[in-house]
Parts: sequence; C-alpha cells; structure tokens
Amino acid sequence: MYTTTVRSVAAIRFLEEGSHNVKMKQLIGHEDGARKTAMHELIISKGGFSAPHRHEWDHQLVVTEGRGVAIISGKKLALRPGVVLLVQSNEEHQFLQRGEEPLKFLTVTPI
Repeated sequence: MYTTTVRSVAAIRFLEEGSHNVKMKQLIGHEDGARKTAMHELIISKGGFSAPHRHEWDHQLVVTEGRGVAIISGKKLALRPGVVLLVQSNEEHQFLQRGEEPLKFLTVTPI
C-alpha cells in the first residue's frame, strides 16, 4: 500500500515540447509500487496549454478545479470541475486553461 496527499507532492515543470505554463505532480508511480498505471495532477496556469499530441494508450481524467477547453480530434469540450473524460488511444488532444484560476485535473495513464 502507498498513500500521500496531493498537497504534499511537489509540482514540477511539465517538459512536453510545445506546452506552456503547465506543471505536473506525480501522485502515484512505479517507485510507489504501482505496476500498471500512474496517477498525475496536471496544473495549467493562466494562459497555459498542453501541446497537441496523441499516444498509444487511453487515459482518463477528472477535472478538479478551474475552467478550460479540451480539443479532441478537432472537437471542443468545455472543462469544469466534475467533468470526467476518456481520451482514447491515438486521439489527438490538447488542453487549454480559461478563466482566472488554474485548470487542474487528475489523470491516469499506463506506466
């Protein structure tokens, strides 16, 4: 078993090329005993965005704070607290922050 709190994990700069004003907290990873999936909190600050990208795996996310937009295969989806989203493998996607508060979401991805 492994336990922590979101507040106790340090946010690091998200190094994806083409992203802007994005930080990430690795909440659960391989070094914590996870065998198949990892959990992260992404924090997109004012005016920030992830780069448009796609990957071989599905990932799930739930928005916990702030407002934003997801662009998935060219379609826009409003993001607000409580929105749950599945991005399927090879779907091009991008996340953009909107409003005054940072956009925060939890995501689960394979290790």
